[in-house]
Amino acid sequence: MKTRLIVHTDSIKTSDAHTFRAAAFTLEKDYNSIYPNDLVKTVFIKSGHDLVSTINKEARDTIISLDVVSHGNQGGIHIARKLVHPVKSGVIQKSAHYKIRRYSDSPQSIEQADLIEQSMHGLYTDWFAKKGVSYYYNQTYANSTDTRYLSSIEFNRFSNEGFVEFHGCRTAEHIPGFNNYFKDNFAKQFSDKIQRGVTVIGHITNSNPNKTPTGKFSDYRHGRVNVYQDGSVLHKEALREALVFPNSSTR
Repeated sequence: MKTRLIVHTDSIKTSDAHTFRAAAFTLEKDYNSIYPNDLVKTVFIKSGHDLVSTINKEARDTIISLDVVSHGNQGGIHIARKLVHPVKSGVIQKSAHYKIRRYSDSPQSIEQADLIEQSMHGLYTDWFAKKGVSYYYNQTYANSTDTRYLSSIEFNRFSNEGFVEFHGCRTAEHIPGFNNYFKDNFAKQFSDKIQRGVTVIGHITNSNPNKTPTGKFSDYRHGRVNVYQDGSVLHKEALREALVFPNSSTR
């Protein structure tokens, strides 16, 4: 029997966590309908450690699909928490935060970045990706023991006919020049490491669970995505709602 993992994450905003859960249940319903003979597992996680453990405890060659419903960014699956006591931001942190954010939709001044108020707890490509995310959001991982990197995953748990979809924002976005310093395009990095033949999907813009073309409640399976297999692009900047794949929730 093959296993279908649907993972939804915690969030600083309770409403976001509820939305992730609702989207996970939408996926669960679709998978149970399409693949009645497979084992569908819906799991709530609070950290990168939890996500890696959820994958690694499965037997070899048994995961036929993985869906992660979460906040996302170019560096990975992002989970943050409010610090009980904010900490002072260092000179490098403040300067990097200002420079990375200055052309974004929500730029901040160096003065606004004086205090770090949130900590990081997600799954990131590697240390460089985590550092880039830390600078962008002005967050700390100094005392976070539950962040993880892709190198922690036992990728042999996946079937080579498998399917992976990241439903959060911008996990497949490539920023020109960014890789000179940090790491972006988490979905491609994941595809580079997983077995040959596995399809990996990530959004290239902000994903939105509302106003779905399918009319389904809390559904992220629409908008612009990149699709990878063996680290190479299968579909670039494609509309997710127009795509169907073997072993996916939209067969």
